[in-house]
Parts: sequence; structure tokens; C-alpha cells
Amino acid sequence: MSGYVLAASNIGAGYAAAISALYPAFGAVLSAIILKERLSAKKYAAFTLALIAVGALGYYSCSDAQNTLGSANITNTLLGLAGAFLSVIGWGSEAVVCAWATRKQSADDETILHIRETVSAISYTIIALILCFTANISASSIFASSKLLTTILMLIAIGLLGTGSYLSYYRGISQVGASRAMAANVTYAAWGMITSSIIYQTMPSIIAWICCITIICSTIFVARK
Repeated sequence: MSGYVLAASNIGAGYAAAISALYPAFGAVLSAIILKERLSAKKYAAFTLALIAVGALGYYSCSDAQNTLGSANITNTLLGLAGAFLSVIGWGSEAVVCAWATRKQSADDETILHIRETVSAISYTIIALILCFTANISASSIFASSKLLTTILMLIAIGLLGTGSYLSYYRGISQVGASRAMAANVTYAAWGMITSSIIYQTMPSIIAWICCITIICSTIFVARK
């Protein structure tokens, strides 16, 4: 999730959603290795197609950054792309681990989600404290913000939406398996680009839409039963 936030802040939510949508294909390949779920040659071909689409999307996002914001912003764009790929590895691995745990019946999906969210909250708190300390940001300056109430309400809303979506996702993994749950969940990439276009009043290029659709279709094909 840290990688996704890093990607969204550097290359935009639309590009971040489209690239990170590769994670079901990565999870399916990882499932084939760890959970011994075999993949056909067609699925490996679809996975390769998804990688090509991700590469094209990353290339055009770098080109856009260079054309509109100058070459100095390329470093931030590459940092955003690295964050997107970090989320691919993290989310793909997470689904496989969750599927393995529920298959062994060592814990139900609510317990796994509770462990995941608790560890995530503690980790984020530690990271936030370290960043505030290194940036010399005091607690008084944070709470003195004129938009503090709006920020808190927004954080609460985002937290509730995130918890609800993850609870539904983990329930889906336990009910239909990691592959099909990831295939259904990956459609968020299209919604991410649509929402980003509406909020920021920008329209991604035709190539970006083609890459996004290619990634979604390829990963659904790889992740389906």
C-alpha cells in the first residue's frame, strides 16, 4: 500500500491503478509456484501481454512527465513506477498467503484481515513518526492546521471505505479462491482511471486506456479458473 500511495503521488492515481492492476497475474504465477496451481501456455502468454502493456504504460507516463513537467521530474516518475511495481509484488503475495492460510483452515478471513490491518496500522504509525521526526514536523503544527477537521473526516471516510473493501476482498478469497477474487478485484484499475479523470478533470490518452484495458483483460484471463 505504501508503494501504491507513492505511485499515486508521483504518476497519478490513474497510472498507479492501471500498473498495479498487474498484481493478479503476478499472484497467479506465484500461486503456481507456491500452491502448485498449474498455468497453461495461454495464461503465460496473457501474462507476457500484460507485462508489455505495463511497460508501454510506464514508458508513456515517463514521456508525459518529460514533455509537460521537464526532465527533472523523470526521477519522481521512475520513483512512482517503482512504487507501483512494489504494490504489484505486495498485493499478489498477500492474496497467495491469504489463500494458503484459509486452505489450511488455520484462520478465518476476518481474523486474517484483523491481523493484516493491525500490523499495517502499527507499521504506518512507526513510519509516520520517523518521517515527522526527520522532517522536523511537530504535533502542534499538524493540529494547528485550519483544515484539521476536514482532514480528519476525510481520513475516517477513507479508512472505513478501505476496511469495507478489504473485508469484502478477503471474504471473496475465502469463498471463491485467490484467483477468481483477484480477477474480480482487478477491475478497480478502470474505475481508478475514470474517477481520476473526473476529480482532476483530465483525460488520459487513448494509449493509456488501451493499456489499462489490456492489463485488466490479460490479468482476468490469467487469474480465472
